[in-house]
Amino acid sequence: MRPDKKRYVQRDFIHKIDANYIILLGQRTNGKSFAVKEDLIKNALDNGEEFAYIRRYKEDCRQYMVEEYFSDIICDKHGTRHLYEWSKGLYNTITVYQQGIYFANMDDNGKVTRGQRLGRMFGLSWATHYKSLSFPNITSAVYEEFVTDEAFLDSECKRFMHLISTIFRESPARVYLVGNTLSRINPFFSEWELVNIPKQKINSVDFYYHKYIDENEEEKQTKIAVYLTHSTNVNSGMFFGNSAKAITGSVWDTDEQPHLKGRKADYDILYTMVFIYDRTMFLMELLQHKDSGAVTWMVSPKNTKPQENTRIICNKFILDNYATQGFIPLSDGEKIAFNYLKNDKICYSDNLTGTEFKQCYNMLR
Repeated sequence: MRPDKKRYVQRDFIHKIDANYIILLGQRTNGKSFAVKEDLIKNALDNGEEFAYIRRYKEDCRQYMVEEYFSDIICDKHGTRHLYEWSKGLYNTITVYQQGIYFANMDDNGKVTRGQRLGRMFGLSWATHYKSLSFPNITSAVYEEFVTDEAFLDSECKRFMHLISTIFRESPARVYLVGNTLSRINPFFSEWELVNIPKQKINSVDFYYHKYIDENEEEKQTKIAVYLTHSTNVNSGMFFGNSAKAITGSVWDTDEQPHLKGRKADYDILYTMVFIYDRTMFLMELLQHKDSGAVTWMVSPKNTKPQENTRIICNKFILDNYATQGFIPLSDGEKIAFNYLKNDKICYSDNLTGTEFKQCYNMLR
């Protein structure tokens, strides 16, 4: 499935995607969030239904932050008053009151009068606090900024699924997850088995299916769509280097990383192991330069299953005598080798591998 390539993501296209979960990934400011907001708001105006606005932390649901999130709907940088047009003059602003998101009108004196409620805010870190509540009018949801290059919540996918089950207790729903291409290391990608994301082509939609048995013992399926949105290739002149590629080009964000000096043939391999974080694997080789004696780790991506009796470091339990959950040394030699890691004596095959390794390594420590 491939959308028409226009400058910004289009609401008409994402509205037609037939899936329970719709994941939108791509560069900043290419219209992902705007298209989702347009879809949710028009659904509220046309059908009187509400949506759940989900953020990772409750602190992200402050009134001024949520109202700012909708500011481009109220009036964009070109002066277009989208909400006023879509509501046919009924509303001119959006306001927040006691966790509710409301259509509203602001008069010339700045007085705001609330109208129809269109949504409710949810902080994923507070998911357990919503379990006893009921939300019968909510029929869709959006989880904004679900991709991060920092830390995720403990058991974030599990928290998210419990929150979704709380909001949509019995009826199916439409859930958007929106994120920038910051990092391919993401618990949703691994736990939902979205295996093609690392090699998915820009401006394409991939579908995944998970089967389950319902209360009537009938086989059903949950459908997930991943839309890797297109690039606008618009640069204001303020972005350059690796960051510009992610900001304007929908490529995965990377940092500049140290690379091996000279040829790999100039080094002896002292030790080898494999680091596994969820479904991401790295080959780690401890190298020593044949002339200078300098020692460094070399990290490169690994795409094949580790061989038998391979030393494995993992973020989860593996029943293997050569595997540990975390960088726990099994010998004095490994303790010395791991000290090189702690002191950042590491080179990488490429910038993307280095960026992802550091994220996995930091989350495991």
